[in-house]
Amino acid sequence: MAKRQNGASAALLEQVTALAQPLVEEMGLSLWDVELKKEGGALVLRYTLDAEEGVDLDTCEAFSRAVEKRLDEVDPIDESYRLEVQSAGIDRALKRPSDFAKFLGSAVEIKLYAPLGGCLPEAEELSFAVCDALLPAAVKSFEARLLGFEKGVLRLEDSAGKVFSLRQTDTALVRLAIC
Repeated sequence: MAKRQNGASAALLEQVTALAQPLVEEMGLSLWDVELKKEGGALVLRYTLDAEEGVDLDTCEAFSRAVEKRLDEVDPIDESYRLEVQSAGIDRALKRPSDFAKFLGSAVEIKLYAPLGGCLPEAEELSFAVCDALLPAAVKSFEARLLGFEKGVLRLEDSAGKVFSLRQTDTALVRLAIC
């Protein structure tokens, strides 16, 4: 049986990704992410696009029309769903090793499932500036500089220059900081 991810099978997620990939390439885009999950009781299929020059609303609309036609032809999803197409944006989420590699040295915003002190014993020794306001280490959300990513572990630097490591599995979200 395929691995389930928020209600969608991994096989179905791979299928809707494969359906979109040729369209993405034809349009000179890259597929940053694909999500198929329940939100507020409704199933949502969300494609997130990226391009060197950015992705505008017209590009999202053109891709949406093209992928909707292909999805209607193949009809891989048994239940009704909402199709969404969006740009990765400047505050894009980082999930894959290639995402982290692309943005080494960048400031990232990190949201944790539990306070940092529960994930990292030396948390009290760290300090973080979020939009120039110093926060205590017992926070669930902070900004740091991304120094590395290897085998599911983020290497980060706090506002004072102290380097520390954090498991990706402890993070609810890692995205580019926009402050």
